[in-house]
Amino acid sequence: MSLASYRPALAFDPFAKAIRWAKAGDAAYRRTGDCARATQAAGIPLPADWRSYRAGLLRVRTEARFALHSMTPATPAEAVALVAYYRDRAEASGDPVAFRAARRRLLKVAKRPGAVSFDLTPLDRAAPV
Repeated sequence: MSLASYRPALAFDPFAKAIRWAKAGDAAYRRTGDCARATQAAGIPLPADWRSYRAGLLRVRTEARFALHSMTPATPAEAVALVAYYRDRAEASGDPVAFRAARRRLLKVAKRPGAVSFDLTPLDRAAPV
């Protein structure tokens, strides 16, 4: 008998995978921007292929977000995860406009057929006044 038979069966969750993919794309793109600012502040020129590398990351990030935006949360757990993703993204930007944009996007998703109701309280609490 192998050890694999002792592992609990994990259900495939495409919604969680899409959120992880979008978070990874956001984080990678943000880190490259931080790295570019630090490099330029130090007076070091960016490598020749930097722009194309960052453009590639932007394409992957956009694709990940599109995949997430095309999904409709059908369970309360998926709705909570989606609200948390938008809250974290808006907090990372620190811009009040990002919170309003997140709220608008979530309200559009909530109006889709088959979507569960959203509790936007965590997003509203995190928004700057």
